[in-house]
Amino acid sequence: MGFWKRRVSTDAETALAPEAQRQRLWERAMRRLQPTLPSDSPSWILEEQFDLQNSLVWFDVVMRAGPRWVRRRYRYDGEVDVLYFSGEVPFPETELDRLPPERAVWPFHSLPGKMPHGET
Repeated sequence: MGFWKRRVSTDAETALAPEAQRQRLWERAMRRLQPTLPSDSPSWILEEQFDLQNSLVWFDVVMRAGPRWVRRRYRYDGEVDVLYFSGEVPFPETELDRLPPERAVWPFHSLPGKMPHGET
């Protein structure tokens, strides 16, 4: 068996400034995330990390899962347009008020198309 090789970025993709590449990757990741969020409670999207060379973004989401709150880790692979669930840990309900309000995503609202200010 051979190794799977990632395709080389096209000229159009490499011509974009890094911020534009990051923004495009973020928007695609948010489209994949939307269906996974609960429809009856808010969620918070936290701690994005980007690997533009490989079209990857990692982020955490705090959300209600059944009767409890959890912090879930996701990885979005822009190369194949797939969102991967990477596990979850319990999140204490007493910590919800410490989450940044600008990072909240409410049910039935669009996910933020723009990344938060200063996030990289």
